[in-house]
Amino acid sequence: MNGLAAYRNARVFNAPNEQVVIMLFETAIHRLERAREAMVSGHRGARVEWAGDLGHVRAIFIELTNALDAEAAPELVQNLSLTYMWVVRRLGEVGRSGDPKEVDGLIRVADTLLGAFRHVTQASVEGEELVAEAV
Repeated sequence: MNGLAAYRNARVFNAPNEQVVIMLFETAIHRLERAREAMVSGHRGARVEWAGDLGHVRAIFIELTNALDAEAAPELVQNLSLTYMWVVRRLGEVGRSGDPKEVDGLIRVADTLLGAFRHVTQASVEGEELVAEAV
């Protein structure tokens, strides 16, 4: 393993769970953007590239689904699970169509989820700071 890969692994393994979720969404968005670019380019081998990127995003959303804790907030978890599985199904449809315009919708969904998790994480940190100040 080279130095950069070791750094990335250490960064993920040492990050709080909330930060890992944010990193997964950032990676999903990056891979979706790459897939869209490869679809548009149509260069030789583009289908292999974008199919690999879509597969990586699919694995991310399946992992996010598997990591949900239904006991924590049952209604929220159910809604997230349905959203994540919708993304997985759409990825399959996009993989069959190869239409870069369809990727845009998935990018918007992933970006919305990323924004929500960033907001919740920030609110959680600020709430902890307020609690610490009150004690």
